[in-house]
Amino acid sequence: MSRKVLVVVPVFAAVLLAGCAAVQNTPQQDRTWAAYEACRGQVPTNITIDRVDSNGRYWFSSREGSFGFSALTGCMREELAKASQRRIAPATQVAASISAQVQAPLWKPGDEWAFRWESATGKGTYVWSVDREEAIDGVQHYVIKTGPREIFYRKSDFASTRETVDGAIVMKNTPSRLHFVWPMHVGRTWEQTTLEERPVARQVTERVDTVTVEAEETVTVPAGTFKTLKVVYRNKRNGAIRYEAWYSLELKHVVLLRENLESGLRVRELTAFKLR
Repeated sequence: MSRKVLVVVPVFAAVLLAGCAAVQNTPQQDRTWAAYEACRGQVPTNITIDRVDSNGRYWFSSREGSFGFSALTGCMREELAKASQRRIAPATQVAASISAQVQAPLWKPGDEWAFRWESATGKGTYVWSVDREEAIDGVQHYVIKTGPREIFYRKSDFASTRETVDGAIVMKNTPSRLHFVWPMHVGRTWEQTTLEERPVARQVTERVDTVTVEAEETVTVPAGTFKTLKVVYRNKRNGAIRYEAWYSLELKHVVLLRENLESGLRVRELTAFKLR
């Protein structure tokens, strides 16, 4: 006599990209359901999505084992990444050129930028605030505070020199790592080799980057819609994109950042700002 075996897979949750709320379905819900519909036809799976929350979090279950779980979630990550890219307007939509001569701006104590970030491993928020100016080896730096962490950016060009937590150095770049080269304009490229030291972890990494200002683009983030310069940072050794940054001259900061980490894609968006 045969016996039926019922396998119950616990319900899991996956956090996906968040966006702006809508009256009925939110954009996050629409993107998640669209990704699910696209992937159902691409990968064989026993997984069924039962509910999508307003922030894009989805709940799934299976009563026939977890077959296809990895394939489905991997496919949905790719579909959602494509949807995120489609939210970025092409350069042709920028009304006026912003890259003729973009010089390094000036920060003032009290300038603040608030961000939210999200990745496959979690999500959160933080605020960067210009606290003061301080000299390192006779060179003036802006000091950015975010909680107990302080980040030191060279005043002349915003190159990052070091980071401290409760006063102790946790990261040091030699030479200071160039995030931008001024004046900045579409087509500008540069290369740099930097030693990234992490004393607490006892790690030293050589970074060899090639960077290109690729386009003028208008992007929409929770803080608003802004004209930006898109800057792409690649690993020179293999050509892989480390991250893409959309820099706003108006806000004197990056408003959107997409980082390709070992743990997967992490997206950072500006939610609010205050400039003195």
